[in-house]
Formats: sequence, structure tokens, C-alpha cells
Amino acid sequence: MKHCLGVLLALLICLSFAACAEKYVGKDIAEKDITDFCYTFDVPLEVSEYQRYRFWLEDGKKLFFHETRRGGSWPLTEEYTVKSGTVALTDEEWAAFLSCLQGGTADAPDPEPVDGDSGPWMQLYWTGDEGRYREFSFASREKRAAFEYLCARLAGDHILTGFVFSVGGYTLPETHEVLLINGIWYHSDLEGTRPFDPALAKELQEIIEQCGLAAWNGFHESDPDVLDGEWFMLLLNYADGTQVYASGENAFPAGYHDAAGRIRAIFVKEAMALIAGSYRYEKEGFGGDFVITLKADGTYTFYEGYLSSYIGAGTWSTYFGDVYLKEENGLDLHFLFRAEENALIYLEAGSDEFIYVKVADQERFVRTDEGE
Repeated sequence: MKHCLGVLLALLICLSFAACAEKYVGKDIAEKDITDFCYTFDVPLEVSEYQRYRFWLEDGKKLFFHETRRGGSWPLTEEYTVKSGTVALTDEEWAAFLSCLQGGTADAPDPEPVDGDSGPWMQLYWTGDEGRYREFSFASREKRAAFEYLCARLAGDHILTGFVFSVGGYTLPETHEVLLINGIWYHSDLEGTRPFDPALAKELQEIIEQCGLAAWNGFHESDPDVLDGEWFMLLLNYADGTQVYASGENAFPAGYHDAAGRIRAIFVKEAMALIAGSYRYEKEGFGGDFVITLKADGTYTFYEGYLSSYIGAGTWSTYFGDVYLKEENGLDLHFLFRAEENALIYLEAGSDEFIYVKVADQERFVRTDEGE
């Protein structure tokens, strides 16, 4: 009899433990069963700040609520509310929210919460939980960062105002800084500061979102065992005060190489657009003007003069001010120039000879238009 009671007691303990054990979203909690999620952050700073986000289902609608309070005392009451609102979500936005919760854990509430903790406090509700909320924890820092980024974007304040990306190591170091000042985008690099094409700024923001760069926030790792490799630094600033800061040396967040390649391609595209145009040889061509035309799509043509029977054509690229031309119109010719303001400087050491005109080292091709 005592043995039976012992077994029964052990079984009850196991069942009790199982009932209280943490549950995983996607394993124990189906995404389709999630009905409500609350996120609250309340921190006493020099100017206290309170932030609350909520996702929930109501009458078949998917909804998002946000509320921001700021003031000089803590805890902040409703009178300090500076912005709030409710947004109806699309299926895609709700799916993005659920993706952030994937792999996270829900547990029974702490019976003795820590006083003065700024949070965030998170509660997850789902069908089958018998009406009890569960304290939630994200599966990773990246998941939480993606959630906060999504909320800020849905709240309408998440406007990119500053972007800095530096990379170096086995390549020459380069730094690109893009800033939004009085509604105008500017780009600063080793070549100076200049207006930045709004279309490229939009493309850059799409890369930031598509590659999930918000999830990089807080990544600062290195691998000291690698003797020669690559380092990077990323900084994103937003109008709502949020910031993404990450760095690494021979250690990189998920998706880094794809994102870095796409980012650098943006600035190569800008450089090509700035250099694109028609350039005339400073001396006499072969019976007329010798003109090289670089197009923004990465193709080029050259015509050495009216007596020439050959039109050169191929592709071109630029890297740190050097311009490379690869001839693809029947002859395997390569040409190297240095781009300067309104001119291309011929570099004999890295170039083949043209067909009819002998161009000497350092001779110039002067820009004749405003670009192609």
C-alpha cells in the first residue's frame, strides 16, 4: 500500500512539474493558438521612459497597440503619454510578429518579482492555457531585436536618420556614412561629403530590412585565432532614438556576408553613377576626337577618331577611384584609369595600348558632359 502511495505521489509531482515547466513557441504552443502578447518597458533615466507594445486578435482582426510615455518622474502615469495608437495588421505583419516569438519560452509568472526592475516584462496568451498568462522570453537576442525593430516600424517612428558601415582587413579599409539632414540625404567617405541619391537611400533601407540588420544589435565578437581576415562596424540611428550597433573581427552575425556585399554594391553603384559620362582625349585623336563613354549600367564604348574603323566596347568598374575597362568587342584589351574631378587619368602600367592612338602615361581624358 505504501509503495502504491509512493508511486502515486511521484506521479503527481511529475504531472505538477510538467504543468509548470516552460513551454516553447512552435513546439508546445502552436502559432495559430496565440491570441495576445504584451511587452512593457519602464526605465527610470534622467528623463524616464515607458514603452508598451501589444499584439492581439479581436473579432477576426489582427491588431497592434503602441504607447510611449516620457517625463521627469518615475513611474510614468498616463499624463506623460507622448504618442499612442492602434494599427490593423496585414497577414504578413502578423506573420512577422509570430516569427519573432518562434522558439521563445513561456513560463509561470514569478511569485516574487524584483522591485524596480525596468523590464521588459512580456506576457503571452494562447488558447488552451486555461486563461492564465505566461511570462515570455525570446529565444535569442536577435529575435528580441527583430521584435523591437518591427514594433518601432509599425508605430511609425522608425525613420532611418543615420547609417555608418566600416569594413577592412584583407581589403583596403573603407567607411561610408549616410545621414538624413533636413530631409536631404548626404554621403560621406574618403572622397568627401556630397548629396546621396534618394533612390539609393531607399534601396539601402530595403537592404537593412530584408537582411534583418536590426538583429545584429549587440553583436560584438572576435576570433583571435584568425591571423588575417576581416573586421566590420555597423551603426544605425533612427528618429525614434533607437540604435543598432554591431562590430566583429573575424566573427560575424548571421547573414553578414550577403548583407555586406549588397551594402557595398550600393556605394559602387553610386560611384559609377558619379563617374559615368563622356571623356575626350586631351590631344588629337585618329582624325578627330578620341572619346570614351562610360555608362551608368557598367558598359562603355570608345571611338578613337573619324579615321578609325573600330569601335571599342565592354564593361567597366571602379574601386577606390581606379576605373577598370575590359574590352569585349573581339579583342582582349584592358585599360586602367584614375578618376579625378572631371577627368580620367590613363595609367600605362595597368593598361594595354589602344589600336590607333598612342596614349602616354598620366595623359588625360577630360569630361565633356554631365554624365550618362
